[in-house]
Amino acid sequence: MIFFLLGGLTLAQETNTGSEVKEQEKNAVKEQNAVKEQASIQEQNQVREQNALQEQNAVQEQNRANQQNWERFRASLTEEQKTILQNREMTQNEKRNAFRESLTEQQRTMLRENQELRRQQRNQFRNTASEEQQEQMRQNRENTQTRMQRHGSEQ
Repeated sequence: MIFFLLGGLTLAQETNTGSEVKEQEKNAVKEQNAVKEQASIQEQNQVREQNALQEQNAVQEQNRANQQNWERFRASLTEEQKTILQNREMTQNEKRNAFRESLTEQQRTMLRENQELRRQQRNQFRNTASEEQQEQMRQNRENTQTRMQRHGSEQ
């Protein structure tokens, strides 16, 4: 009978130890999962930072290219064209028309290439913009359209 009591007590202790081991294993698995999740989050953050840096570098490179194109175009302007642009007696429309008529074929080509480059950059940005950025662009377009309509009705 004592053997049965001791056996039962020993069995109860082993069962208790077994459930403690299972609990420890569960906790270890939870801890491992938490560590893996934290590592995954850190990796995602690093990827985001790298992407942001690459995007920033790309934008800077685009800005440099745009600036060089603009400087190249400005350097190609003749004295007559500069005079047209600085004329304060002509309206904006008259200046624009006179300036366009004075452009050489090479200057027209530079302007077309620059416009195409800016269009590509704009489309690339639109395609990669976040939801927040896209919403801001929609708002800007609406505001611009509203201003243009007001400006048109004032004239």
